[in-house]
Amino acid sequence: MGWAIAVHGGARDISHSLPHDRCQPCEEALRHCLQIGVEALESNSPPLDVVELVVRELENIPHFNAGRGSVLRASRRA
Repeated sequence: MGWAIAVHGGARDISHSLPHDRCQPCEEALRHCLQIGVEALESNSPPLDVVELVVRELENIPHFNAGRGSVLRASRRA
């Protein structure tokens, strides 16, 4: 059996009307994290180590709130 990897930037609602220049940094950051994960898996790193590696990278990217909390909804609840 092979492997698969998926990376996402959270569950927040991103408007389709958001300008490309605001979407592009997030998309590039996700591609970067995906590439890190793919390279680690291709080098036979243990899957749990790959998850930790990619999550740590997401936590260091300011476009996402990984490791800092959730996005509040209009009701001010997470």
